Amino acid sequence: MNYTKDLLETWKVNHKVTVYLLEHIAPEWLTTKLGGKGRTIGEQFVHINNIRSMWINKVGKKIDVKIDKKEAKDKQALKTALLFSAEHMLSTLENVLMDNHIKGYKPHSAAFLGQMIAHEAHHRGQIMTTITRNELPISKSVNYGLWGWNSLLK
Repeated sequence: MNYTKDLLETWKVNHKVTVYLLEHIAPEWLTTKLGGKGRTIGEQFVHINNIRSMWINKVGKKIDVKIDKKEAKDKQALKTALLFSAEHMLSTLENVLMDNHIKGYKPHSAAFLGQMIAHEAHHRGQIMTTITRNELPISKSVNYGLWGWNSLLK
């Protein structure tokens, strides 16, 4: 059985969850840090995008989809960049899943997808921690919505 279609759909849902979180963040929160240290919320999204770019360039088509840290304060720029990088990551994943091999990456292409998703989930968690520890008024339904993959598959 070929699971490539299901795995690509999984990437799409992961991306939708990242954008869902961004959409529910007030623009003024983008400059908020956890305890005044580390990346701001906006910089977390820039980092997600730029890691996508790094991997696309390393294992896929050579295209730079990075954005500058100065975009971290612009919600629309972040959303546009994430959409663009998600599309390029999708085509990269399609190629590596079909080949089931990535030069210089072990164990296999499905693990690569897992690593991409785990990385983004980690940063979504950091964003939610920053929001809750700074007592920003985000709805509990947003937190639950991050896990609503069934509805996002529709």
